Amino acid sequence: MKNIGILKLLIFLFIFVFVVFVVVFVFIVPSIKELRNAKINHAKAYGRYSYALNEQKSRENELKKLKHDNLKIIRAFETNFKADDFLKFSKKYFKQVSLSKEKSKVYKKDFTVYNFHTTSQISEPTVFYKFLTDINRYDNIIQADFPIQMKAIKNEINTTFKLKVYRLKRFKSK
Repeated sequence: MKNIGILKLLIFLFIFVFVVFVVVFVFIVPSIKELRNAKINHAKAYGRYSYALNEQKSRENELKKLKHDNLKIIRAFETNFKADDFLKFSKKYFKQVSLSKEKSKVYKKDFTVYNFHTTSQISEPTVFYKFLTDINRYDNIIQADFPIQMKAIKNEINTTFKLKVYRLKRFKSK
Protein backbone atom coordinates (compact mmCIF):
# COMPACT_ATOMS: atom_id res chain seq x y z
CA MET A 1 0.00 0.00 0.00
CA LYS A 2 2.81 2.28 0.76
CA ASN A 3 4.27 1.67 -2.66
CA ILE A 4 0.93 2.39 -4.34
CA GLY A 5 0.58 5.66 -2.34
CA ILE A 6 4.11 6.70 -3.30
CA LEU A 7 3.44 5.68 -6.90
CA LYS A 8 0.20 7.71 -6.97
CA LEU A 9 2.05 10.62 -5.42
CA LEU A 10 4.77 10.39 -8.08
CA ILE A 11 2.17 10.19 -10.88
CA PHE A 12 0.34 13.23 -9.49
CA LEU A 13 3.68 15.02 -9.12
CA PHE A 14 4.58 14.28 -12.75
CA ILE A 15 1.12 15.38 -13.90
CA PHE A 16 1.43 18.54 -11.81
CA VAL A 17 4.91 19.28 -13.19
CA PHE A 18 3.64 18.56 -16.73
CA VAL A 19 0.64 20.90 -16.27
CA VAL A 20 2.91 23.59 -14.80
CA PHE A 21 5.29 23.31 -17.79
CA VAL A 22 2.36 23.45 -20.22
CA VAL A 23 0.94 26.52 -18.47
CA VAL A 24 4.38 28.17 -18.43
CA PHE A 25 5.09 27.47 -22.09
CA VAL A 26 1.58 28.25 -23.32
CA PHE A 27 0.86 31.38 -21.31
CA ILE A 28 3.97 32.86 -19.72
CA VAL A 29 6.67 32.39 -22.40
CA PRO A 30 4.65 34.16 -25.14
CA SER A 31 3.92 36.95 -22.67
CA ILE A 32 7.66 37.30 -22.01
CA LYS A 33 8.28 37.53 -25.76
CA GLU A 34 5.57 40.16 -26.07
CA LEU A 35 7.11 42.03 -23.14
CA ARG A 36 10.53 41.97 -24.83
CA ASN A 37 9.02 43.21 -28.10
CA ALA A 38 7.14 45.90 -26.23
CA LYS A 39 10.38 46.99 -24.50
CA ILE A 40 12.19 47.11 -27.84
CA ASN A 41 9.35 49.11 -29.43
CA HIS A 42 9.27 51.42 -26.43
CA ALA A 43 13.02 51.97 -26.65
CA LYS A 44 12.73 52.79 -30.38
CA ALA A 45 9.79 55.13 -29.81
CA TYR A 46 11.54 56.81 -26.90
CA GLY A 47 14.65 57.24 -29.03
CA ARG A 48 12.60 58.91 -31.78
CA TYR A 49 10.83 61.04 -29.18
CA SER A 50 14.13 62.12 -27.62
CA TYR A 51 15.56 62.94 -31.04
CA ALA A 52 12.45 64.94 -31.97
CA LEU A 53 12.50 66.76 -28.63
CA ASN A 54 16.17 67.65 -28.99
CA GLU A 55 15.56 68.76 -32.56
CA GLN A 56 12.64 70.92 -31.43
CA LYS A 57 14.72 72.54 -28.68
CA SER A 58 17.51 73.15 -31.17
CA ARG A 59 15.09 74.76 -33.64
CA GLU A 60 13.52 76.87 -30.88
CA ASN A 61 16.95 78.12 -29.82
CA GLU A 62 17.81 78.83 -33.44
CA LEU A 63 14.52 80.69 -33.88
CA LYS A 64 15.13 82.76 -30.73
CA LYS A 65 18.62 83.61 -31.98
CA LEU A 66 17.27 84.58 -35.41
CA LYS A 67 14.54 86.70 -33.82
CA HIS A 68 17.13 88.43 -31.65
CA ASP A 69 19.57 88.94 -34.54
CA ASN A 70 16.85 90.23 -36.88
CA LEU A 71 14.80 92.22 -34.39
CA LYS A 72 15.30 95.45 -36.36
CA ILE A 73 14.01 93.85 -39.56
CA ILE A 74 11.02 92.31 -37.79
CA ARG A 75 10.14 95.67 -36.27
CA ALA A 76 10.59 97.31 -39.68
CA PHE A 77 7.88 95.05 -41.10
CA GLU A 78 5.60 95.99 -38.20
CA THR A 79 6.16 99.75 -38.41
CA ASN A 80 3.63 101.95 -40.20
CA PHE A 81 5.08 103.94 -43.07
CA LYS A 82 4.70 107.65 -42.48
CA ALA A 83 5.25 109.77 -45.58
CA ASP A 84 6.00 112.92 -43.55
CA ASP A 85 8.76 111.20 -41.59
CA PHE A 86 10.20 109.79 -44.80
CA LEU A 87 10.19 113.24 -46.40
CA LYS A 88 12.10 114.62 -43.39
CA PHE A 89 14.58 111.75 -43.76
CA SER A 90 14.90 112.41 -47.51
CA LYS A 91 15.56 116.12 -47.03
CA LYS A 92 18.90 115.22 -45.44
CA TYR A 93 20.00 114.07 -48.90
CA PHE A 94 17.84 115.94 -51.42
CA LYS A 95 17.12 119.62 -51.80
CA GLN A 96 13.57 119.23 -53.00
CA VAL A 97 11.53 116.09 -52.45
CA SER A 98 8.04 115.08 -53.46
CA LEU A 99 6.41 111.76 -52.77
CA SER A 100 3.16 110.54 -54.29
CA LYS A 101 1.44 107.26 -53.50
CA GLU A 102 0.60 105.28 -56.61
CA LYS A 103 -1.05 102.09 -55.38
CA SER A 104 -0.84 99.30 -52.89
CA LYS A 105 -1.14 95.61 -53.58
CA VAL A 106 -0.85 92.29 -51.80
CA TYR A 107 2.47 90.53 -52.34
CA LYS A 108 2.63 86.75 -51.81
CA LYS A 109 -0.44 86.86 -49.50
CA ASP A 110 1.60 87.96 -46.45
CA PHE A 111 2.84 91.41 -47.43
CA THR A 112 1.31 94.66 -48.55
CA VAL A 113 3.45 96.66 -50.94
CA TYR A 114 2.99 100.42 -51.22
CA ASN A 115 4.38 102.02 -54.38
CA PHE A 116 5.54 105.62 -54.32
CA HIS A 117 6.80 107.89 -57.07
CA THR A 118 9.62 110.15 -55.89
CA THR A 119 11.04 113.25 -57.54
CA SER A 120 13.95 115.11 -56.00
CA GLN A 121 16.92 117.38 -56.64
CA ILE A 122 20.49 116.62 -55.65
CA SER A 123 23.80 118.36 -56.15
CA GLU A 124 25.85 115.27 -57.08
CA PRO A 125 25.22 111.54 -57.72
CA THR A 126 27.17 110.39 -54.65
CA VAL A 127 24.44 111.90 -52.46
CA PHE A 128 21.93 109.58 -54.08
CA TYR A 129 24.12 106.54 -53.40
CA LYS A 130 24.51 107.66 -49.78
CA PHE A 131 20.71 107.86 -49.62
CA LEU A 132 20.42 104.29 -50.96
CA THR A 133 22.91 103.09 -48.35
CA ASP A 134 21.16 104.87 -45.48
CA ILE A 135 17.70 103.75 -46.53
CA ASN A 136 18.72 100.30 -45.20
CA ARG A 137 18.78 101.79 -41.70
CA TYR A 138 15.34 103.36 -42.03
CA ASP A 139 12.49 102.16 -39.80
CA ASN A 140 10.64 100.48 -42.72
CA ILE A 141 11.56 97.97 -45.40
CA ILE A 142 12.00 100.18 -48.45
CA GLN A 143 13.18 99.19 -51.89
CA ALA A 144 14.24 101.70 -54.54
CA ASP A 145 13.18 100.39 -57.95
CA PHE A 146 14.78 100.82 -61.31
CA PRO A 147 14.76 102.67 -63.61
CA ILE A 148 16.25 105.59 -61.74
CA GLN A 149 16.21 108.63 -63.93
CA MET A 150 18.74 111.42 -63.42
CA LYS A 151 18.65 114.57 -65.53
CA ALA A 152 21.06 117.46 -65.18
CA ILE A 153 19.37 120.85 -65.13
CA LYS A 154 21.85 123.70 -64.55
CA ASN A 155 23.81 122.84 -61.39
CA GLU A 156 21.20 120.43 -60.06
CA ILE A 157 20.32 116.82 -60.84
CA ASN A 158 16.66 115.89 -60.91
CA THR A 159 16.12 112.29 -59.88
CA THR A 160 12.97 110.30 -60.37
CA PHE A 161 12.52 106.80 -59.03
CA LYS A 162 9.98 104.49 -57.48
CA LEU A 163 9.97 103.21 -53.92
CA LYS A 164 8.30 100.10 -52.60
CA VAL A 165 7.48 99.88 -48.92
CA TYR A 166 6.83 96.37 -47.59
CA ARG A 167 4.61 95.69 -44.62
CA LEU A 168 3.24 92.48 -43.10
CA LYS A 169 -0.50 92.23 -43.64
CA ARG A 170 -1.25 91.16 -40.09
CA PHE A 171 0.21 94.44 -38.79
CA LYS A 172 -1.58 96.57 -41.35
CA SER A 173 -3.40 99.38 -39.63
CA LYS A 174 -7.01 99.95 -40.57
